[in-house]
Amino acid sequence: MPGLSLPVINGLVIGIIAVIAGIIIFAFPHIINYIIGILMIATGAVWIAGGGFLPGIVSIVIGIVVLVFPHILNYLVGIYLVLLGVWLIFASGSLIFGIITLAAGIVVMVFPDILNYVFGIYLLIAGFVAIGHYYGWF
Repeated sequence: MPGLSLPVINGLVIGIIAVIAGIIIFAFPHIINYIIGILMIATGAVWIAGGGFLPGIVSIVIGIVVLVFPHILNYLVGIYLVLLGVWLIFASGSLIFGIITLAAGIVVMVFPDILNYVFGIYLLIAGFVAIGHYYGWF
């Protein structure tokens, strides 16, 4: 019988961390956007230190833009999903997946905060599944 498992999140400690992170995201939904902005700035600094000036500068600039306008990250994901949906419909021939992806992109564009809540729900579920696996509940 196949077991219920999710990738990456596995074990008691990681399960507890995922549940706590999910709760934090529900309490402060834009915190994930700020974390990504800070990580982009840090990555840009590492790139510059390693000699990659152009990608480093681009990463720092985008990180600052994400920190100043946290919703922009959600809109970029929405735009990506819309473009991917159009590509799946017309270039790939995957009509069903294309329509689902296009619809998901439109929902994210109309309700940008839904992306943060969906990620929070994922962390909560994955954390509880990891804890359940650890204790042998399923």
